[in-house]
Amino acid sequence: MPFSGVNPYIREKRGRIGREMFYGRDAERQSILDPRGTQVIFGGRGLGKSALLSDAGERFMEQRSGFHQYVYLNLDQENIGKGSSLGPKELWSVLDRELTEIQVLGRQQGGRKAPKGDRSERVRAGIRSWLDGDSRRRLLILLDECDQFFEADAPRFDQTKKLKGLGSDTKDRAKVVFAGLHSVQRFSKLASNGPFGHLAQTPKVIGPLAPQFAADLLVEPMRALGFEFEDVDLVNRVLGFCSYQPFLLQMFGHRLVEVMHRKRARRGTGEPPFTVEVADIETVESDTALRTGISSAFKDTLSLDHRYDVIANVLAYHARHRGLEVRLSDAELREECETWWRKGFEQLDTEGFRAYLSEMVGLGILAPNHDGQGWHLRGPNALRMIGTSHEVEARLLRAEQDCKLEESIVLEGRPELPDGRSAPLTITQLDDLLGERANQTRVVLGTTATGVLDVGDTLRTVTERIDGWTLPPIGRPGVFKQELVGGQPRERRVIISDFARYPVKQETCRDAVELASTLLPTVPGVTRAVVLVTDTGQLHLWRALLAGEQQVPAAPVVLRRHDRHSLRGWAQRLGEVFNTEERLERLYAVTSGWPWLVDRAHRLHAEIGDTDRVLSKLAGMLTDLSEARAFVEATGVQSDAALAAGYQALDKQFQGSPADTEDVVTAIAYETSGDEEEARWVFACLDAMQVFDREEDGRLRLEPLLRECLSTGG
Repeated sequence: MPFSGVNPYIREKRGRIGREMFYGRDAERQSILDPRGTQVIFGGRGLGKSALLSDAGERFMEQRSGFHQYVYLNLDQENIGKGSSLGPKELWSVLDRELTEIQVLGRQQGGRKAPKGDRSERVRAGIRSWLDGDSRRRLLILLDECDQFFEADAPRFDQTKKLKGLGSDTKDRAKVVFAGLHSVQRFSKLASNGPFGHLAQTPKVIGPLAPQFAADLLVEPMRALGFEFEDVDLVNRVLGFCSYQPFLLQMFGHRLVEVMHRKRARRGTGEPPFTVEVADIETVESDTALRTGISSAFKDTLSLDHRYDVIANVLAYHARHRGLEVRLSDAELREECETWWRKGFEQLDTEGFRAYLSEMVGLGILAPNHDGQGWHLRGPNALRMIGTSHEVEARLLRAEQDCKLEESIVLEGRPELPDGRSAPLTITQLDDLLGERANQTRVVLGTTATGVLDVGDTLRTVTERIDGWTLPPIGRPGVFKQELVGGQPRERRVIISDFARYPVKQETCRDAVELASTLLPTVPGVTRAVVLVTDTGQLHLWRALLAGEQQVPAAPVVLRRHDRHSLRGWAQRLGEVFNTEERLERLYAVTSGWPWLVDRAHRLHAEIGDTDRVLSKLAGMLTDLSEARAFVEATGVQSDAALAAGYQALDKQFQGSPADTEDVVTAIAYETSGDEEEARWVFACLDAMQVFDREEDGRLRLEPLLRECLSTGG
């Protein structure tokens, strides 16, 4: 908010404003300054991330003037990242320049260029040398707008690892902090994701300000300029109009100061404080340029990903027609989003969709769904900023032609298990299973072929890297009940019942779901994520979850085959093993992304060492009768008579040709029981077992490798 005027009262107050402008971010700032505090902050546009970084840098220098130094870099402005002219390696050249400017690094004599070699090594060695020169020295590197940098550095994260390593290399005397928007949020969600093993322990969300801090940001600068609000209701009115977002509050305050100065000029000079009245607020609210600016700032966040835009507009559509408090469940909201933009949502799985909703909460667009009753916009002003009924409907009608799908590599990435194999769960699925400090229940649906036997180990591998998580051992049902209600204050718990490894009666599994929904921790502050791992031995629960026959207080998480993106990410982590597109295509051809077969490729490479021989041997194994039968058994497609009959019906009717979903259901019903409801359940189950490939037009075909193995050994 700018200063104006020459009133002595105002001049007297000016000097107080600089620091007081930064309200409500004390904890976030302290975490940035703490050598062991957060290294990741994220949030929507206009929520104050850049201002927070700048303020933290200044505070850091003041802590020990002459010995503490900081560097702030906006990577977008430096043109570094995916889709930019400079790759992630070029960040070291920029750091070299900036650190030389503040004399952390020495200048090259005679204007000579830096010696050839790895620029990152020169920079890191120079930092260590500077720190070693005096034990009081500290360095803080603040990197803003990191989304495209992370996208470009994925999946190996070579440069991110080097940046992160500065802390351990210097015993926490140098620290790097990353800030950004939705991609930074995605990459920081899970501690197991490559170099984020420690970065993600304390990620900080920079969201809308808490009411008191938002009020202070508005009231205190206005008071310093000689203006007082007539009553607190006017303050609350402005806060609501700006959705408690600091950037929007500053925009409003700027216009309000202009209005107040014009009013003073009309009425003549008087003594402060000058009263801000209802008419003044109404004048600012009616400012077309301001309303457009606020709406544009909000829509900038929605435009980060076109799925955000469609989700927000669907919720706005319902709010306009049925009321702001009307909520939509995960399934209802996703189904309607797919109605407006099929390509954007038809291949987004349940967990991926929930991840988008969670991100939109972090970006200040949606209200949290802690009670599980459904989703709605954050408030009436979010609805206003999205647009009128006509504008919302027009955007939805244009979604198919206007929206573009831009997949983020992190959504389908999978962490690595201790033996080098890829986990059966994607980053998004793991984040969904662990939750965000809430009590929840998830049921994993998988088969041996999709890696269900590795789910428990994956969760243990991930959570043991994160401080504050507890995984109590679960044996008897009585122990399970005890752990559902147990825990220490502020503890985050993962309660795993692995019914795939340790089969139980169907009634026992169903009882576990009911218990998880009714028995909550008795100690305040404890949250627990219940994960029930199931295979085709629990088809009764699969049916309830997938076909919606009855209300089940749990959400399913379906294990999937690798797609080409996640398979490439796994191959790249192995280094030079499957390092060409031709080899990756052969790997996909002989595995179809089935985790069971990808793991086989991993083991064969450890034994043989030659990539081409591995691929040839794997292809030959699947023509062997016993190997083909073992793979078919691992998929579970013949574990139930109804499923086996349904698969055979599809093979008979379509013989590997693509078909629409309704045609698939009709074929199953026609060739088996004649019951359409039963056919839909069989289809849903086969789909969860990953027996279909999806064409770009949304049609389905039987996955060819399984079909071939069934003809060989079935």
